[in-house]
Amino acid sequence: MTKKTRLTILLVCVACFFIGATVLVPYSMGYRFDFKKNKIVATGGIYIRTNPSADEITIDSKITQKPGMFSNWIFVQSLLPDNHTVSIKKSEYYDYFKTLPVLEKEVTKLEDVLLFKKDIQFNAVTDETLSPFNILDKYIIKNSNLYYSDAPENSTLTATQKTTPIIKKIIAFATQNNNIIWLGTDGFLYSSDSSSLSATPDKITITPIKILKTSSYKIITDNNNTFVIANQNLLLLNGKTNELDNFSTLVKNAKISPDGKNITYFNDNNIYISPLPNIPALKTILYKSSNKISDCIWLNSSYIIFTVEDKIITSEIDYRGNINSVTLPQTADKIFFNQQEGKLYVLSGKTLLGSEKITQ
Repeated sequence: MTKKTRLTILLVCVACFFIGATVLVPYSMGYRFDFKKNKIVATGGIYIRTNPSADEITIDSKITQKPGMFSNWIFVQSLLPDNHTVSIKKSEYYDYFKTLPVLEKEVTKLEDVLLFKKDIQFNAVTDETLSPFNILDKYIIKNSNLYYSDAPENSTLTATQKTTPIIKKIIAFATQNNNIIWLGTDGFLYSSDSSSLSATPDKITITPIKILKTSSYKIITDNNNTFVIANQNLLLLNGKTNELDNFSTLVKNAKISPDGKNITYFNDNNIYISPLPNIPALKTILYKSSNKISDCIWLNSSYIIFTVEDKIITSEIDYRGNINSVTLPQTADKIFFNQQEGKLYVLSGKTLLGSEKITQ
């Protein structure tokens, strides 16, 4: 081999190295050529976690992965910035499909996918004392006064204590930890420690709302938010102004999520969700129905379950792309979900059934 030939080979190798480096280095850093946009773009990824663990998870009908033996998640990288379709499958469970956006240099998370069995087992509950529909609140309103109820926790109270009003001139109430919050007949919100109800209560609001005898009222509260449903108007207590601000209208009932980040509320035909504490509500419709929606409760902080006539339907609250919902084969007049047990109780006529565990 001549000296000139060796030099030529060396120059070719050097050229190939630099050409390869200009391609491989950006590739290793997550850059790809997007043929749709005819330019080089940074890629992103999708992180998916399911409960229970899926059999397989497919991205765009091309990339299929299975979670590890002792894990319930996957992480797919190097995806072009665009909408990507996720398909999740598990034997004997309903399939899950969703279209998610992936942005450059960002990971799109789908962390709380709850998979539902196609055949959830229900067993009859014959012991009426175990029925969640028979549980009495500690307090009860009679003739605009608050009394101790006949709940088992009040069994040691005397007849005089049970027949003596605890709070007078009251329309609605709610308990939170050791406090009672109530709406008075004067339209103001009040609060008091349950151990000192005889003391002067704290007046929460500075402006009363109008009380109508023909309207219904309800208080929904957690550690951070207090709502009042008044004549189908959902009002949120503003902690800065001590006023009840309009949050939404045409509301039959509402429930705050277990993590306190969202509130779901509904009327006869629509179920909405709003992040907290936005005023007015930035609401999104989770479900529309031509039939009457009877009730809606939280399964966990990412899923709701509700009844449309006698049908039981579950739905995610993640409204990115499509919203996944499942109609269960069981029917019910009333539903109750025990979050500690992870079990659903349904009442059909006089028959009470309890499900197997459906959440972790």
